[in-house]
Amino acid sequence: MSKTAVRRVLFRTFWAVIGLVVAVSLFKLAFTGSTQDADGAPLTPTGQIPPEEVVAEKGTISNSLTIDGTIVIDKPVSATSSVTGVLAHKFADTGTRVKKGDKLFQVRAEEEAAVEEPAEEEPVEEEPGKVDDATGDGDRDDAPVEQPAPKPVYHWYTVVAPATGIVGNYAVDMMADVAEDGVVVSIRPTTFHAVGAISPLDRYRLAGNPDRATVTIEGGPKPFTCTDLVVGDAATETIAGDAPEDEMMEGAPGGEGEGESGAGARISCLVPEKVTVFDGLAMSMTIDAGTSDGDVVTIPVTAVTGLVRDGSVWVVGEDGTPTEQPVKLGLTDGKLVEVTSGLKAGDSVLRYVPGSKEKGGGTDDGMSEEMPAGEM
Repeated sequence: MSKTAVRRVLFRTFWAVIGLVVAVSLFKLAFTGSTQDADGAPLTPTGQIPPEEVVAEKGTISNSLTIDGTIVIDKPVSATSSVTGVLAHKFADTGTRVKKGDKLFQVRAEEEAAVEEPAEEEPVEEEPGKVDDATGDGDRDDAPVEQPAPKPVYHWYTVVAPATGIVGNYAVDMMADVAEDGVVVSIRPTTFHAVGAISPLDRYRLAGNPDRATVTIEGGPKPFTCTDLVVGDAATETIAGDAPEDEMMEGAPGGEGEGESGAGARISCLVPEKVTVFDGLAMSMTIDAGTSDGDVVTIPVTAVTGLVRDGSVWVVGEDGTPTEQPVKLGLTDGKLVEVTSGLKAGDSVLRYVPGSKEKGGGTDDGMSEEMPAGEM
């Protein structure tokens, strides 16, 4: 047999052996599986995924919250009389521009004067034969005593403008009757508010009570600062005035169902008078609620139960066992939270609070779909 034939036989035999070894290995893996780990220890199936860990890191947190909303003109404010009387004088006619506190009108109220009792007179001796009575029977007690009618007493009450704006039409004419708490005239404000809706959880991010925001109107004036920032019922009262409940903040985002429990609250701030805006303009409101000073220890909000001042994290020990650790908390930007004490950079903690619904995948922020158990 030639050398070429021998090589051919050996080559075929070599590949046949390799194929047989591969076939036997695949058969073993398919029907028996591995029963040992890399160290030779038996493997026990648990059906559980090891909890995910995250390392506390140094960083800077900027708590800036942006809310979309609408520019809304303030609703008319009613000026009412505090007493019952008549409209006696107008300090400001319809169409006059007034400032809050300016005199508007005057109401004249009439009060009855107290009737003075006549002074008791000393008896006077009558002359003989003279009768001083009404019936001629000599009895002075039945003589009629006429008392003068009491003169009316008037008081004037001045009502001032409850808001800055333009005086509307008076509801009553001059010297016409005015009822106590009755609406006499309304002031149409020329001021605007930037109004948006804020979720209940985001309200925790405003725990520092910021009083201003930066408003941006696409295609409008350059971004400006609005003041008197208020949240919740105060924001509703600020722009609602005396408007009917079904007309409150017409055009504001989320106008339907916003008052329902859990739907959120309104947030508003006053637009400066020098800025030209119009009712119904879309805007975005950016609120700077604080920035951490320098590098601070940060962890994902999903790793903390309780996100206001005090909370807890689960620190992973050297043996891999998580232990609950109380911590003090600072600022949060909705994704990360500052840990002011109780944790140091480099510590490993569970990314998700035990018992919470972990993120299955989907959003850009990497946060869990549910807030940690024990919530905020």
